[in-house]
Amino acid sequence: MGMNKRAKVLFLLFFLGFCFIMIAYVSLIWHPALPFDSKSKREVTELLGENTGTIVKLTTEENVDWYGYGPQANQATAAEAMKRAVTEKGWTFIQQDGAGYFFERGKEKLIITSQMWTGNYVLFRIPAGVL
Repeated sequence: MGMNKRAKVLFLLFFLGFCFIMIAYVSLIWHPALPFDSKSKREVTELLGENTGTIVKLTTEENVDWYGYGPQANQATAAEAMKRAVTEKGWTFIQQDGAGYFFERGKEKLIITSQMWTGNYVLFRIPAGVL
């Protein structure tokens, strides 16, 4: 009888572990598509999870740097982190219009756009080399 009880406990632990792994895997599958191809959803969530509360460079594609902020990000907090990083590079914040943030530096103009991804992360599309 003791062996049967041990087998049941092992089966239960195996089953619970399997369920946990499947839930984690399915949650990544069901994340919406990223606006870039060079990083996976898993890579992005891990990178942003490791750098909570800071703006993080995710990738560069087609002369655009993609940055992210999160997890559990709200757009206002993420926007403040992004504006702080850009103004540290000598840009002056002018205004926000929807998801667009407008900056100037001398005669140069810069537009950065943002979007929520999964409801937990904010992604920023920034021309390459700004940050």
